[in-house]
Amino acid sequence: MMPPRYRHPGTRLQILVASVFMILYTLDAAATNLKMDVIPSVRLEEGWNSNVFNAADNEVSSFGTRLTPGLALKFTTSDGVVFQISGSYEKVWYYEPEAKEANTDTYYFRLNSSGELRFTPKLSMVPSVYYINTTNSFRRNQLLPTDDPVVPSVSYINYGATKTEDFGAGVAFNYMAAPKLRIELKGHYGEQRFVNDTSGSGGGDSTTAGGGVSVSYLYTPRTSFGPGVSGSHQTYENNPNSDILSAGILLDHQFSPELRVNGAVGMSRVRVDSALGIPEQEYSNPAGYVRLSYTSGTFTANIFGSAGYGELSGFGKPTYQWTAGLWISDQFAKAWSWDLSGNYQVSREDVGADLGDVRTTYGTAGLRYQPWAWAGLDLTGNINRQTTSGQLWNPVDTYSVILGFTIGKPYNIF
Repeated sequence: MMPPRYRHPGTRLQILVASVFMILYTLDAAATNLKMDVIPSVRLEEGWNSNVFNAADNEVSSFGTRLTPGLALKFTTSDGVVFQISGSYEKVWYYEPEAKEANTDTYYFRLNSSGELRFTPKLSMVPSVYYINTTNSFRRNQLLPTDDPVVPSVSYINYGATKTEDFGAGVAFNYMAAPKLRIELKGHYGEQRFVNDTSGSGGGDSTTAGGGVSVSYLYTPRTSFGPGVSGSHQTYENNPNSDILSAGILLDHQFSPELRVNGAVGMSRVRVDSALGIPEQEYSNPAGYVRLSYTSGTFTANIFGSAGYGELSGFGKPTYQWTAGLWISDQFAKAWSWDLSGNYQVSREDVGADLGDVRTTYGTAGLRYQPWAWAGLDLTGNINRQTTSGQLWNPVDTYSVILGFTIGKPYNIF
């Protein structure tokens, strides 16, 4: 029997409020020399988009304008950890008459930190929350957290002009139980909603909730390793529920002050409930991830890869996903900088009918000029391509070029 249709309109708000209060409590506990900035901003973009509806057929191109007001609260602790709460609203207008229906609104909220927020010398926390409401699939892919170690994994599938809502929240608590023994507890919750599925993707609403625990032994000041297990439960609107269980060995090594690598290798198993005469199903596959971080002066590079069952897959059922990505930036001259980022993901459906592999590629390259501390210009190029070996989606290609102007100034409160 299929699960009934469900809606929990207050869940996201409750988690958001609880997360903010928990973070503020943490910051208050470490309030010595705590710095707080309020950062209002406005961004204006003029650009060209090759496929404003992100459609597989009958592509419509147009020049357009995007206006994005935003507000951020930035907290910096005495040990240099930055915690930020930010939100924005985007409005896009296209000029061509046939593109007017692609005018979009995007609502975005993000809560994250650059490191661990400490309650005590032994106990710390890493939070992460996001919310995205948009009809622009490529913009959704850009705003989704990339390789976030706390919130649940999400697919980067193109849903055309379908309005979607994505929400994720997670927290990790780290405790030094002994001088060389570190325990980490994680918990997360996520939702994916299809408000109006006009793409024919057949995607169904879904939620996930889960957690995990790992124990790391500090073999040397630079190296730690240990076992970890995690589990989660998925509830789907139009398909049987499922459970995912993963186990593996974690490794973290600091090669130098500039270079760090961490990752895990293990196995993941998904169990799908029985429904309409179909017996319970189980599948197993290798799972793991690797992250490589390098920082030297103004140059920063992050490269990652992962494999495992995706909890919020977009198929309305679990999928097995391979994901790889990078983010590189550098300030090469006074007031001038560049950045390059991108993701490649393959989603394969193990459960039910074989719909083939969905391959999604997106990338962004930008050049920025910051002549003033409060304002800057940038030129950005974007690419989004999706192909499939099955019949669910036809190939989709979207390209865009954007010239943007951003005004934003931090105001120190304390």
